[in-house]
Amino acid sequence: MSGTAVRTAGVRVAAVVFALTWLVYPGFGVPDLAVTWDPAWAVALEAGWGLLFTVLVAAAFARVAVRPRRSAPAVVQLLCVAAALAVSAAASLEWALLLVALAVAGEALVVAFAPGREPLTTGGVRVDRPLAVLAGLGALPWLAYANAMYAANRLGLPEDISIGIDHYAVQGAVGLALVVLSWTAACRPRLRRFAGVGVGLVAAYLGLVCLAFPGTPGGFGPVWSALSMAWGIAFGTLAAVRGAGPGADPC
Repeated sequence: MSGTAVRTAGVRVAAVVFALTWLVYPGFGVPDLAVTWDPAWAVALEAGWGLLFTVLVAAAFARVAVRPRRSAPAVVQLLCVAAALAVSAAASLEWALLLVALAVAGEALVVAFAPGREPLTTGGVRVDRPLAVLAGLGALPWLAYANAMYAANRLGLPEDISIGIDHYAVQGAVGLALVVLSWTAACRPRLRRFAGVGVGLVAAYLGLVCLAFPGTPGGFGPVWSALSMAWGIAFGTLAAVRGAGPGADPC
């Protein structure tokens, strides 16, 4: 086996290991998603945490494992999520979350250097107007939601704690990540399908959980729950369809 093949295999193995850690431990992605329909839990906060670490983090590492040389969409998404987590750590005064942000960023850089991989700037920038309109419509509501979650975290409302981190801070990171990734999908053809579909899944599922459990901590009311579902379905569907153009993700 050549040196290049060995390095590529090493990247694949690392990506699989990283994906599993965010799905199970320390990420708790799957366990948290598993209780999102159990009213004994703070289901919206569980859903937010689980969605972030499964759909936005673990799925990105899984994609790298499958296509290590076509990893730009996954790596950029991971770096965007890491940035959202870091900002959220500061905004919510939940400093332990900064370690999670550094872990996601560090692991993303580890898997980013497969031999012969495409550059992160591949595909360039080309704004898709319909997606940009949807991203713009969602930006202020999601930023307002993130800010409300940061405020709740600063008040020290311990509704749900995992690995020593208050879920409100991560819930704020979900809102911020949806803003960043929706604009990334709207502006970067190569990332459009992967990031856009992920954004749609997160928004739609979180809205569904909040609609099913009104008044749950970290949730939104029935109207905003329905709007979150509609926005998520529209954004994910449009990203999947419009992500098939020139320079787009060929997956």
